[in-house]
Amino acid sequence: LGNKSRDHIPYRSSKLTHMLKDSLGGNCKTVMIANVWGEAPQIDETLSTCKFAQRMQRVSNEATINYKQDDSVLIRKYEREIRDLKQELAMHDSFSAQGMKTYDPYTSVQRADLRQHVLEFLTKEAAPKDESMS
Repeated sequence: LGNKSRDHIPYRSSKLTHMLKDSLGGNCKTVMIANVWGEAPQIDETLSTCKFAQRMQRVSNEATINYKQDDSVLIRKYEREIRDLKQELAMHDSFSAQGMKTYDPYTSVQRADLRQHVLEFLTKEAAPKDESMS
């Protein structure tokens, strides 16, 4: 019963447990209330209830908080993290005597220059292959 890989959680079959099936044995805190009756005609039912309650003590649930974050909050969090990482990189560069480097996004001129260099490299690499095939 306490095995986490177990698919079936053996709560009693009733309309209430059927309605709560997604909560029972899952991501929630569950309280077991065993109602017993001390009179002789109810002894069998009382014993059955006590045995069931004892088995349920071994079922473990792990409750975690379900929350939904707003996209704008996540964006601000990631922007802050990027800013902190850039500062950390700049500090590392200053300690390793690499001079001042910037880690800002490339400008359109820088992107065009990089594209030109990449295309030159690729055409130089492709040219010998084409000549050997002909």
